[in-house]
Amino acid sequence: MASSAASAAAPAGFHRNNRVADAIPPDDVAPPREAPPPPPPPPPPAAAGHAIYVQQLYRDPPRQRFQRLELTFLCRTLTWSLLIFIFTASLSILLWLIFHPTFPQLHVTSATMSAVTFTNTTKATAEFNITLQLTNTNRHLTTIYDQLQIFLIYPSQQVLLSQNYQPPFVQPKKTRTTIETNLGFTNLDLGNYVARGLKEDLDRGSLNLGIRILAVVRYKNGKWKTKSQFMRAYCSGVSFGFTSINRPGIFLNPYQECEVYIYTK
Repeated sequence: MASSAASAAAPAGFHRNNRVADAIPPDDVAPPREAPPPPPPPPPPAAAGHAIYVQQLYRDPPRQRFQRLELTFLCRTLTWSLLIFIFTASLSILLWLIFHPTFPQLHVTSATMSAVTFTNTTKATAEFNITLQLTNTNRHLTTIYDQLQIFLIYPSQQVLLSQNYQPPFVQPKKTRTTIETNLGFTNLDLGNYVARGLKEDLDRGSLNLGIRILAVVRYKNGKWKTKSQFMRAYCSGVSFGFTSINRPGIFLNPYQECEVYIYTK
């Protein structure tokens, strides 16, 4: 009985030792790897009676997003355009206020006129030379004259006697420019009415003429330039005295000041 119990107990202890040995891993055995993550859940099943097509899986994004992007780009473009316009306009106004272009001064310094001869009752011939002095009164700006036209007017009858064109020139700041021009006329047909009035003025020994000037001007300071503007000047009261109808006239009012206007169209 004792031997049988000992034999029965021996296998129980043996099995217990075997389980402990199985629980302790040997040194040369690698530890177990971590389990891989579970796969993603499958897509929900389609509703009964409805199939899922490839077009539905890869359809384009909604149109509303693109419309918002277009509106945002348009708003930014308009904002930047407005800011650039305001900056440019403010800079131009600031430069205009700093430089402040002023009108030039114009004077008739001298003039000579020969005797007026009539080839018949209406056609007249005379030599007329005039000297003008143009002053640039600007302290910071150079004046550019692109065109300059000078007209001789018989003001009592508003008749154009002659005209002359001057080449373009540049006038630096705070300088004076002398312009000499010939405004004579030869065999000019005045008509009966104008010729009779001119003869009456010569017989009285006094003849009043006028000088009209039209010019296209610009102002410049370094690289900054203004747009083209128009200058209009009128010199009234260019008077001559005649001691005889066959003798040249005498300029009665030298250094006659002219009225000058500058405007834009």
